[in-house]
Amino acid sequence: MRSGNTHIKRSAKIAVSLLYFIGLQIVRFASRAVGRSLPQRLVVLYYHGIPNRSNFVRQLEAIRRGARVSPASHRGSLPAGIPSVAITFDDAYVSVAENALPELVARSFHSTIFVPVGALGAHPTWPIEHGSPDANEKVMSAEQIAKLPSLLVTLGSHSKTHPRLSRLSAGDAREEIAGSRAKLGDLTTQDIRLFAFPYGDHDAATIEMCETAGYEFAFSTTPTPVDTTVSEFVRGRVKVDPSDSSLEFFLKYHGAYAWLAYVSLLKRKLRDHNRPLMNCIAVQVKR
Repeated sequence: MRSGNTHIKRSAKIAVSLLYFIGLQIVRFASRAVGRSLPQRLVVLYYHGIPNRSNFVRQLEAIRRGARVSPASHRGSLPAGIPSVAITFDDAYVSVAENALPELVARSFHSTIFVPVGALGAHPTWPIEHGSPDANEKVMSAEQIAKLPSLLVTLGSHSKTHPRLSRLSAGDAREEIAGSRAKLGDLTTQDIRLFAFPYGDHDAATIEMCETAGYEFAFSTTPTPVDTTVSEFVRGRVKVDPSDSSLEFFLKYHGAYAWLAYVSLLKRKLRDHNRPLMNCIAVQVKR
């Protein structure tokens, strides 16, 4: 039953995203007709493991034919008329080094790898999204991290132990954020300027900690395309997987999943609006 529900939800997201994409193209066409153009946005993709190289190659070829790859930290304007994407990986799995990086290097595509620096060389112990740890994956070792092609790979921090940062004490959260930057910098001799929130979990306090720690950008899991001409500190990303269908992947790298961010915002506002009422009901029940 759960598998069937997942399939229905996935199909529904594709359908809504297709409508969103069509609407966006109509708006772009109308804007050009009156002598205006919508600003280009950077769509930041994020993967976890790459267990299947052939599916990943299919997606890279789609990008090569229809988009332009930029670093996730790109600032300034983007070329008009063609989608711009950035490729990132969370958790620094060995399968990324073995299956993804050779294909990226062969195409001179830049990528960013976010490293949970406290788990180097180990199997993940944290839940993957809403499931169990992936026993088939393993985080790269310090030696593997050091051998990554630095001209095409930027390293960023993914904390030390991959916790939900907003649930930690201020001191522990600060150590996960600032401490991981220092540790990864010592390991690689790179200036670590990018951070990805584990699970996308963040709040105002953890954002401020990232800024204080010296990061240039922090990345969430909200699928909002990035305006690279403004100095927004938190950048959105859309989750992709080598198993995504061709249509699904096309819509994702064109930014057509951005509507999900509005749905999440609406849910959050409704939840915040109803919280006082629920608290009041709970008090009455206790009485």
